[in-house]
Amino acid sequence: MTHISASIVPNLWFDREAEQAAQHYIDAFGGNGRIIKTIASHPDSPSPQDVPVVVEFELCGQRFVGINGGPHFHFTEAVSLEVRVAGQEKLDQIWAALVEGGQEQPCGWLKDKYGLSWQVTPSDYYDLLDKGDDAADARLMSAVLSTHGKFNIAELQAAYNGS
Repeated sequence: MTHISASIVPNLWFDREAEQAAQHYIDAFGGNGRIIKTIASHPDSPSPQDVPVVVEFELCGQRFVGINGGPHFHFTEAVSLEVRVAGQEKLDQIWAALVEGGQEQPCGWLKDKYGLSWQVTPSDYYDLLDKGDDAADARLMSAVLSTHGKFNIAELQAAYNGS
């Protein structure tokens, strides 16, 4: 098979708030991002005419495109963005910024004020799973499944350790 060089850029459909959402996400990650460009709606397009139709932005080195396409489509939990963070302080900071105006969900998930689902996951979780202890992994998964809202790293570690 031939190697194909490509990049994957998630496109996120908004009613008309793509630019505000992009700035909200950049702010949520402590300014680690930027709006790269906006493209005005074409006069013949069914998209809203008073906002850019495309907002290309970068967040933590990942490119995204926000599309102001009107009220036809909405986010569902079928697609989420996972943020892997090191340490409880960073997890708390990003969680608080993303959940503002949205709602907490089970298992470390949240839905932001635009309806986009996020998983804010401590990197420690994956470090524990890499150890290959099936009994400890099962205890950890039970703790994950019983969590409503953000993760507490110390609690996950205690569950993994069986304490």
